[in-house]
Amino acid sequence: MDYTSLIKRNKQYKYSANVCFDLHNASRLSGFIPNETTTGILREYVGNIIKCRANTHSRILYGSYGTGKSHLLTVLGAILGHINTVGEEFEQFAKMIDKYDTELADDLRTFAKEEQGFLVVPIYTDYPDFSNSIAYSLKKELESNEIEVTFSGFFDESLNLLRKWMGGEESKKRLQEECVKLSISTADLKHGLEAYDSRYEKLFRKIYSEISYGAEFNTTAGSLIGNLDKANAAIAGKYRGIVFIFDEFGRYIEDNGDDIRVKDIQDMAEYCDHSDYENHLILVSHKQLSLYTDAMKKSVSDEWKKVEGRFKPTSINIKYDQCLSLIGSIIPKTGRWEAFKNKFGSRLNELYNQAWDFKGFLMPTGNDEEKEGYLEDGYPLHPITLYALDRLSKKVAQNERTYFTYLAGDEDYSLSYQLQQYDTKEFHFIGLDAIYDYFEFNIRAYKTDESYEVYKKLQYAISKLGSDHKGLPARILKAMAVISIIGDSSVIISDRETLMNVVDSSPDELSEAIDMLEQKKIIKFMRQYGYFDYFDSSIFDLDGMIEEKLAGVSDEMIVTVLNDDFSGFAVYPHAYNESFHMNRVFLPVFARKEDLSRRALFTSIPKYYDGIVIFVLDNNTQAEEYANLKIAPDRAILHVNGRAGILEQEVRRYLAIQYYYSKRNELAKDDPTVVKELELYLNEQRAIISEMIRNWRNYKGKEIFTMLNGEVREVSSEWELSNLASELMFESFSQTIIVNNDILNKNNLSGAIKQARRKALESIMSEGDMYANCPPLSPECNIIRSVLSMNGIGDDAGISENRLNHLTDGTVSGEYVMQEIQKFIHKAEQGQYELSKIYEKLKQEPFGLRDGYIPVLLAFAMRKYQNVSIYFHGTEHDYTEEELVKALSEAENYTIYICNWNDDQQQYIEELEKLFKRYLAGPKGTNRLKRLYTAMNSHYASISKSARTTEKYVSAEAVKYRNILNVTHTDYNKFFFETLTEIDGDIQALDVRIKNIKIELEAVPQKLKKKTEKAIRGVFKIEDDTSIAQGLLELYKAEWEKKSSKAFDYSTNSFLEYLSGIVDVTDDQLVEALSKILTGFEIEFWSDSKVDDFTDILRNILTKLDDYEPSDELGEGDIKMTIEYGHQAPVISRFSEEELSTNGQMMLNKMKSTIKSFGESLSYEEKLNVMSLIFKDIIG
Repeated sequence: MDYTSLIKRNKQYKYSANVCFDLHNASRLSGFIPNETTTGILREYVGNIIKCRANTHSRILYGSYGTGKSHLLTVLGAILGHINTVGEEFEQFAKMIDKYDTELADDLRTFAKEEQGFLVVPIYTDYPDFSNSIAYSLKKELESNEIEVTFSGFFDESLNLLRKWMGGEESKKRLQEECVKLSISTADLKHGLEAYDSRYEKLFRKIYSEISYGAEFNTTAGSLIGNLDKANAAIAGKYRGIVFIFDEFGRYIEDNGDDIRVKDIQDMAEYCDHSDYENHLILVSHKQLSLYTDAMKKSVSDEWKKVEGRFKPTSINIKYDQCLSLIGSIIPKTGRWEAFKNKFGSRLNELYNQAWDFKGFLMPTGNDEEKEGYLEDGYPLHPITLYALDRLSKKVAQNERTYFTYLAGDEDYSLSYQLQQYDTKEFHFIGLDAIYDYFEFNIRAYKTDESYEVYKKLQYAISKLGSDHKGLPARILKAMAVISIIGDSSVIISDRETLMNVVDSSPDELSEAIDMLEQKKIIKFMRQYGYFDYFDSSIFDLDGMIEEKLAGVSDEMIVTVLNDDFSGFAVYPHAYNESFHMNRVFLPVFARKEDLSRRALFTSIPKYYDGIVIFVLDNNTQAEEYANLKIAPDRAILHVNGRAGILEQEVRRYLAIQYYYSKRNELAKDDPTVVKELELYLNEQRAIISEMIRNWRNYKGKEIFTMLNGEVREVSSEWELSNLASELMFESFSQTIIVNNDILNKNNLSGAIKQARRKALESIMSEGDMYANCPPLSPECNIIRSVLSMNGIGDDAGISENRLNHLTDGTVSGEYVMQEIQKFIHKAEQGQYELSKIYEKLKQEPFGLRDGYIPVLLAFAMRKYQNVSIYFHGTEHDYTEEELVKALSEAENYTIYICNWNDDQQQYIEELEKLFKRYLAGPKGTNRLKRLYTAMNSHYASISKSARTTEKYVSAEAVKYRNILNVTHTDYNKFFFETLTEIDGDIQALDVRIKNIKIELEAVPQKLKKKTEKAIRGVFKIEDDTSIAQGLLELYKAEWEKKSSKAFDYSTNSFLEYLSGIVDVTDDQLVEALSKILTGFEIEFWSDSKVDDFTDILRNILTKLDDYEPSDELGEGDIKMTIEYGHQAPVISRFSEEELSTNGQMMLNKMKSTIKSFGESLSYEEKLNVMSLIFKDIIG
């Protein structure tokens, strides 16, 4: 009887829980075995979600494989969603929780009875787009609960339309006809759209276009947040909120990393945290997200780190060893256990004693008897094996092989498999070597992990044993490997005592085997550390190292390195190139058969290419297998190697050598000669692979065949392959243009030819004869002739019809291309039109034009139009040769508008040009409107400020014109034909209106002068037949001169001072001078209120003068100051004594301080001179 009779295996643990599929499985509730850690996590999550204790609704749960995190969240989801919470399974679960946390158990029972639970949404990871995964999963859960919601976005809107079509007799018939054409059924289409399958998106768009006679299916943008709002509104009253559980999120990143929009995850986390709804998002990951994203480019990796920081982290790494707390439930003992226990009690006690001495266990709570019970539960595993199983599982476990699958599974080297080798008549246990055998596949798979390095050392050590790979020495070496992978020397090391304890054999045999391994230099005792390690007796066995590395080279790596390092050649369609005077190229791409329909493989191919030769690596294949394959790229020739296995093996070897070559500096520290040796290996391997590819290209080998469009073609040489490529080019690019100019007929031009093209474009875009604008035989002239004249495009009478370039169908070469360009121009005449539309059309079939001459063709086609506008993201730029070339280099950012004026529009622009002729600058060019707009702006800037601001002296139309000119305009077509027409919609009358407005604005300063003159006459009562200057001068002589020594105010004294000095002044000069003196501003800068202000100042002056009567005697408070000079008339000023203001007092103090500070450095007389000059300056 073998050892399997001693235990029962609880097979429910064989399969990992899956939230998506197990949420409604009641046995997952009853089968859940809680412990302190998982109970604590439940307490935290349930408290925060049910009792709303936390503001953070976005969480992330970390836990390695086999820690039970998926089972835990399945249980959590069932509780929150009120799924299977009525019945004995739930009560059994609650009782288990009760053992650890009575309050939590009560809370769970209470919540289960509440009317409303949460809508729990497990996330299906079928879509690289995070938003699609959420939308699909949410929709699926809503529908399963009979809640109808239509999300915005393509798939839901297309499904609604599909249902409408199916409901109508005629539309249903049309739909079925179109589906037949595409070899699908309406049911297939419906299911594909329901599954958010992007393939069916393309099919639906085709069907819609056919049914709607060419229309495009336009949908609202599917918004993640908008969809969440709709879902929350739909569940209101039925559920408290929504809980999203995204299991295996780490693997989701690993599989779709570059395709995931990180912002979508951030937006959803913010929505859950801050929206008005009770929404929660729980992510589950094997390890920290940064460990998945570190390999991405830094900007993306940093973005992931920021997002991860928004989530509240929780770890399910058990506080004590789950191997002890769970083992009794996974492998419970049978009825035969007691007899076995009694028979081998002393041997069992030896194991238990070893466990008590072992410092790796973190024992669960309980007395010694309970703790010993945990150890007994784990037998027939050695207690240290039980510890190691848990740790090793966390290091290397994958979904298929974990702690649980080892204990409960049936596969090779599982516990059941190993127990079958032991008879119950003898005492045995499961040692460390046994669990190594089970996890070896996983260890080998982690090729970039430290575990794999241990694996390589182990394999090398075992190889030294000869043929005995399963004997006791090999088992000891495997036990050492387990200890090394666990890598915790503070707990367990490979010393003699440990090795003697953890491998199932007699002490004598074990001791003898360890000695033998040491004597053969397979292991070495590290005295400084006190343990055994593998002994590398042969450094840099390159062949051995390379051989070990081969297993780590994947098929994808082979394809990648072939494309990166061995695709430096091309296939030329010589016959086509000779016929069309150009250099088309077929790019080589290496691929496997299964990659042919995957566009991802061909991302390195440029957007615009001529053709591709796909070198297909295959083995033991038949040509018939390729007949119906859908090839991802267009214009592709398949060049199949049916015996590519040998090449693949050589490439694997090349990759292995390349790996060690990348480590050469590190290796050279021990042996510098390894660098040269690796270079020889690498160069030799590169030459071998290059020769094999060369033979493949030249059909030197068996089972090499070539296919085009699903048919095998009779090709047996590289020359015949070129002919096949030419055949494909003749079919694909039959309407191209023939440009017999090698330095221009390419996509990337040299600096010199760019300069020549610029001059050619200048000639084409300028007025007059474009041929006359460039010297004969010059590079620019050759460009015009080769692109335009020789293809019947330019008007060059010097070239006869029979000398023109003709296509294979007899058509003049430029005809098809110019027809296509004319279609573009026609659309551009209707409004702004994307430049990318014509650029993409010219680059693709049936034209395939080169970037070098596309600007020449477009410039000529637009040559006859007087106003071509080019826009960058809606902002008009100058249409110049430089801007046209730049626009074509990033055509997706530019639009073109061609203004083809009618007679009225032409006359309207010409009249405006006449009106503002004085301000027009530079040649007409191709953008008359910009030139005219600049002229109008120059005129507007030249008129007075008063004209640009007055509301009283201009008409309402002039105000409207000013408002228009006050704004900067960059769309000149819109300015002249839309904005200005706000003044008058009839452009035949509009130029007259603008002329009148121009006159109005220019006349404003004169109107203000007249108004000012009238104010002066009115205040001082000067008759119309008397000049203002004469009238004021008479008043001054008669009345005011004798009062001029009085200090009035600034305005009055300035007025009197000005009148005292006027001689032969005209009225205009006087008005302008007084306006500036009394207001501080020239009339051209006056606002509407300044005339009234000026009038008030004049009245105030007159009042002051009239009120003052001069007298020789001083009254009380009067002050008279006279400064007399021997050679000049005295300067006299009379003013009233006033109390000094704060500023006046400050001025007095500063003057006193200044005089005092000079002390004796200035004489008394000099100080008086200074003061007299100040007084004279103030009075004067």
